[in-house]
Amino acid sequence: VEIWNDVFMQYNKNEKKEYKEAKQKNIDTGMGVERMLAILNKFTDNYLTEIWKPIIVQIEKLSKKKYKGNEKSMRIIADHIKTAVMILEEGITPSNLDQGYILRRLIRRAIRHLRLLGVDILNMDATIEIAKPIFKIYKDYNLEKRKEFIFAELKKEEDRFQKTLDRGLREFEKMSKDKVIDGKEAFLLYQSYGFPIEMIQELAEERKIKLNEKEFE
Repeated sequence: VEIWNDVFMQYNKNEKKEYKEAKQKNIDTGMGVERMLAILNKFTDNYLTEIWKPIIVQIEKLSKKKYKGNEKSMRIIADHIKTAVMILEEGITPSNLDQGYILRRLIRRAIRHLRLLGVDILNMDATIEIAKPIFKIYKDYNLEKRKEFIFAELKKEEDRFQKTLDRGLREFEKMSKDKVIDGKEAFLLYQSYGFPIEMIQELAEERKIKLNEKEFE
């Protein structure tokens, strides 16, 4: 398990793909706090540490499934909701532009993986429930002052996506019969059903379907 790395930054690469000596040379050290916590606690999984475990436990509770065997979806949900809470704390809201689009992608991908785990999102504010332990884990960050705003935005985005998610998935299934999603079809999923392109890519990979990303762009 890599817990630390050093990167020696010496060159700049220009538009002609030429490497030129940089005027300012640096050493970047990548020492992940989560990896260090895992090693100190003799874990081989970052998500078993104290800054992740309470969120994972909450997902287990909502899904009635164990972390073991469902690691991928639970890690994505925990990671994306935690990141979304931190972005929302900055006053950024979900949108189709810039930082707001990054936030929207994170929340919507988390919602899709909640659905994959069988969580009944329609009858519970799942993203809010998963966000609750984050406020305890990061109590020193004073997230409480934006709690109502964060919960309200999570709820709004969850409700917005729920309205189109099932219809969009049905549309995707129709499109995927030919084992290829062309650019126009992908754009329809993006524009009319609110599917971020990364989510369409993920769906296509899961079903081993080709996606014409160039045409989509």
